[in-house]
Amino acid sequence: MKILIYSPLALENGRGGEISIIELAAGLNNHYFVSLIDSNRVIGEPLLSKKAINKKLRGLEKSNRINYLAINVFNRNFSIPNPREILKLFRAVKKNDIIYTTLLNTTNISLFILFSFMHKKAKFIVGFRKPLTSDKFLSLYNLKYRFSILLLTVFRKQFYIHTISHHAKKFLDNFYNPNRVNHIIHGVELEDYQQSETNEKSKDILNFIYVGHLDDIHKGLGVLINAIRTFLEEERKLPIFFEFCGRGPLEQKIRELEADYPEYVKFHGYVDNDIVHEYYKKCDIFLFTSRREPFGRVLIEALAAKLLIICTKTYGSLEVLHNKEFAFFLDDLESENVRYKIDLLYKLWRENPNKLHKLQQLAKDYAFENFSFTVELEMFKNLIEDLKLGKS
Repeated sequence: MKILIYSPLALENGRGGEISIIELAAGLNNHYFVSLIDSNRVIGEPLLSKKAINKKLRGLEKSNRINYLAINVFNRNFSIPNPREILKLFRAVKKNDIIYTTLLNTTNISLFILFSFMHKKAKFIVGFRKPLTSDKFLSLYNLKYRFSILLLTVFRKQFYIHTISHHAKKFLDNFYNPNRVNHIIHGVELEDYQQSETNEKSKDILNFIYVGHLDDIHKGLGVLINAIRTFLEEERKLPIFFEFCGRGPLEQKIRELEADYPEYVKFHGYVDNDIVHEYYKKCDIFLFTSRREPFGRVLIEALAAKLLIICTKTYGSLEVLHNKEFAFFLDDLESENVRYKIDLLYKLWRENPNKLHKLQQLAKDYAFENFSFTVELEMFKNLIEDLKLGKS
């Protein structure tokens, strides 16, 4: 069984989708013959070095990438492959039995629909990893995503759908045969979290941490910054500390907060994925203020490091953390609500540290039992074996 995994974005983008692609390719390569191809498209600053990518690939060699031409139209960037690159990608597709790619845009899906006509024996899996909708109903994002979904319904004979959430599966079941829509959990490689955390967490200071893109539009970081600033203005000399890891447009706001309260705030800048676990493991509480998130890889990493979670009610956080004692949901993303949860957990730490530590251990156990990458890999192997036998 030969499998091609194609990432429509360059692996060095290093976001959750690209990291998942790398882990999936490396994991499946232990059981099948796997080829991995990406493109040259980079969105923003790359977050993964070649060294980090090769380490995660664990011996799997990435094939030549597909080069796209960048075109700027009315201040919007568009990427299109030239015919030679399309032919190069098809030659790789032609050599494989199962082809996996993710839904990035209409261009990407149209290419693979074309390939399905040219390689009728292959089976194609399309991964839905991004949010299904944006908050703006008539946004270009919504229009492109819905058009891609509808396009696949017309040419669906050789296509199977992979989604990382129950919510997305329920939605996509309306468009496709539910037997062809496969919910496979978004597993996370947790080997860096397996060792003991003895003495890594401070007994004298309650440490909060935010890890992610530093923006307010998607991540709600502006609200979090205001909440922490107000909290520190009113609650001086408490044994409490806030750490930030990431990069984005609100970086200056974080630096200003750090400059005003250096004894309570530390900004680390961007932290490589290979060492981010070291930052998680010395902290106690994870701050998750995303406005929309289909899954939230950082949630699993934080849980595995024995962190409690203060979080917004996104599709991803609700699916992962609903009714869990170690999750403290915000009714609304407002500074006052964030402040209240920070104060609530500070009081729990001061008044009942044993309960807090028990919840932290429950969080770690939950992550390892339900969201380890080994669980995801087994589910993917089951899907591939079903496709081999023609069961789906």
